[in-house]
Amino acid sequence: MLKRDTTFRRALRVVSACLTIAICLAASCPPDNADLLPRTTSDAFSTDGFTLVTRLVHISDTHVVDEESPARFPAAADITRSAWRPYESYSMQLVDGIIRQINRIHASGRTIDFVVNTGDACDNSQRNELAWLLTLFDGGPINPLTGIDDRLPWQKPEPLLDPHAVFEAQGMYQNGVHGDASNIPWYVVFGNHDSFAIGLFPIFQGPDGVRGAPLPGRGLGAPLLPTDLKPTAALANGNVTPGMPGPPNLFEIPRFVFPNPDREYFDKREFIAAMFTAKTGPSGHGFTDPVFGESWWSQTPVAGVRLIGLDTCDPAHRIPGFLYVDGSISERQRTWLENELTRADAANEIAIVCSHHPSQALREIYGSSLLPDDLHALLNAHPSVALHLSGHEHRHRVADRGNYVEIETCATIDPPQEGRVIEIYRNDTTNEIAIAYDVFSHIDDALPPVGDDLLRPLRVEAKTIADNDKNAAARQRERDPTGADPRGRPTDRRNVIKLAR
Repeated sequence: MLKRDTTFRRALRVVSACLTIAICLAASCPPDNADLLPRTTSDAFSTDGFTLVTRLVHISDTHVVDEESPARFPAAADITRSAWRPYESYSMQLVDGIIRQINRIHASGRTIDFVVNTGDACDNSQRNELAWLLTLFDGGPINPLTGIDDRLPWQKPEPLLDPHAVFEAQGMYQNGVHGDASNIPWYVVFGNHDSFAIGLFPIFQGPDGVRGAPLPGRGLGAPLLPTDLKPTAALANGNVTPGMPGPPNLFEIPRFVFPNPDREYFDKREFIAAMFTAKTGPSGHGFTDPVFGESWWSQTPVAGVRLIGLDTCDPAHRIPGFLYVDGSISERQRTWLENELTRADAANEIAIVCSHHPSQALREIYGSSLLPDDLHALLNAHPSVALHLSGHEHRHRVADRGNYVEIETCATIDPPQEGRVIEIYRNDTTNEIAIAYDVFSHIDDALPPVGDDLLRPLRVEAKTIADNDKNAAARQRERDPTGADPRGRPTDRRNVIKLAR
């Protein structure tokens, strides 16, 4: 008994130490010394002499989540906000609401040229989450329930207020389906939650062909803590079901769940291939080849605009049980990026660089060939670069980087649950660039809806739960060295910045 207790305590110490490392990695982004106060306020901007080059929408961190999966560890909610949220079962309806709002803007005559999703599109690298993601953008019925609905009849709300009920996703605007306006193409890059189990741990395929993610302290004999994460398993450590919305305690007896093969982990190649099966365009959504293409890409969505998608989940190593929360760019990708920017310079294009991780989240510990100052210097060295879009921190932030602007947009799942419209103007005489931006919510009613929006009351409920979740707000502030609100200051939300060329 003493030996077993000692082993158990040692396992707890190991797990505790690893979780402490996770906290440090998650909360210790180097301070951002950029001038975060933009140079020009929107009230002072006039479009006289400027031509609109493109209008786009930036969304990030949709975290389409199978909250019933045994491969999650919701008991760690006190450590990381992505482990469990009291509003996570609404993730898909929230994305649907954001897409509906994009469609409203587009149908109103304020044409959206394209949409960029800067990663963490899925929450736990699962195939069913990826299938839901595509349906959300393509349109069609979605069944959010992946296991047994263990709620009693009187526990179920009416279907239009039930996050576990089947609903019809509107899909990104398509000509002839939603109206007479043009199609809206969309692009996506990899986030850590699209690349690693629960956004942290590398996934490996075992001798039995089953994919899993080993956890720190594996094999040390702690029966009440998971040793690895397997989404197709029949045992879950503290799973959350509709009837038991959690969160569970850290140490709970594993419980049986009906295994679901649709939950299997996907790898990057499968994610890329799935992008070529979508009904909406463009084919591949940025990626160039479903079989041999890289996990980073370059496209021209609008004449004169070079859109570059980076893969910042590109570490030099993948160690079982190691934590990969922040960003890394390989030397090969760095060389490719320099070449693409040189091409954009020569063509007198406006380059928009997209990545999941903001520049300050690039880490030497992962073998990144670009660290924050390196990326700033590289982008500033190329006159084509006007904009760097990112997510990951679930917050609105805008940084003046000198010759370009870095914009972080918040998550659709966490408060304030918003997206961002960005307009890029060019003065043909002076070659000056102006970047105008504003945010929007999934419950905005300023514009006429495109079709019936029957789930708006459900999304209002989700937003109310999220806004009242003090733990989520506190954890988001911990990610920001300034302790600022994730909604951002007024100039993080709406402004115009002018860039000399």
